[in-house]
Amino acid sequence: MSTHAESSASSSNNYFATSPQGSTVNDGARCAREQKISVVVCDGSYMNSELLARALSRIKTLAILKCIGNFDDALSTIIDLQPDVAVLGLHFGNAPPYKGLDLVRRLLAASAKTRCVLLMDEGEREGVVEAFRAGVRAIFRRSAPMHLLARCIVAVHKGQVWARSADLLDVINALQTAMPFRGVNSRGEELLTKREQELVPLVASGLTNREISTRLGVSEHTIKNHLFRIYEKLGISSRVELILYAVSERDRSL
Repeated sequence: MSTHAESSASSSNNYFATSPQGSTVNDGARCAREQKISVVVCDGSYMNSELLARALSRIKTLAILKCIGNFDDALSTIIDLQPDVAVLGLHFGNAPPYKGLDLVRRLLAASAKTRCVLLMDEGEREGVVEAFRAGVRAIFRRSAPMHLLARCIVAVHKGQVWARSADLLDVINALQTAMPFRGVNSRGEELLTKREQELVPLVASGLTNREISTRLGVSEHTIKNHLFRIYEKLGISSRVELILYAVSERDRSL
C-alpha cells in the first residue's frame, strides 16, 4: 500500500495515513504556517470534550472552535461552524451506543465539508467497518499518545485517511467477503469499465501490480494505467482509499 506509517512509542500498533498525489512535505509545512486547522471536539461528555480540547489547544497548528458534550447540539454546531475537522467520540452519554456513527452519517447527508476523526477505545472492533462506511476519515485509538492525534488531525485535513494496520485489515476482510464491486454515480451509471471493476478485489487482497498483471495476463504498465484511471474517476489517490471507497459503495448497494 502506498502509505507512510506513524508508530507510537507506547503501543505496538502502526498507524497509516495515505499520501495524496502531488503532495510534498514542503507544501504541508507552508500550509500549516499560513492557516491553522479549525477543530470542533465532541467526545461523549462535556468533561471529556473540554479536557481533550485543552490538550489540543496547545498544538500551534490547531484552532479549537468549540467543545461539545451533548449529541443533540453536535450536529447543528458542526454545520454552523463548519470546522475543518471534527474529533468525535463513538458513544455519547445521553444517547444510545454508536451514536457517533449516526452523527457522521447526518453530517454527510447535510453535505458538510468537515472531515471526521472518530475516537475509539482499544478493544472496540465492531464499529470499525461501519465507521468508514459512514464517512469517517480516521479512526484514532484512545490508547495512542496525544501527539499522534495532532498528526492524525493534520493528515485528515490534507485529505488523507488515517487508521492503524489492524483496523485496515478489518476493512479489507469486509471487502473480500462483499459482493462484486461496481462503482456507480447518483444516477446508477457505472463509473468503471469491467476490467477496472475486476481490479478492485485484487487490490483489496493485497496483490502488487506485478501479481495482478500476472493473474490477468496483461503488462504491469497496463495495470498502473488502469489504477490511475480508477483513482481519477473515483476522486481518490491510493490503494487504501480505494478499499474504503469499495466498502462504502457495497453498503449503499445492499
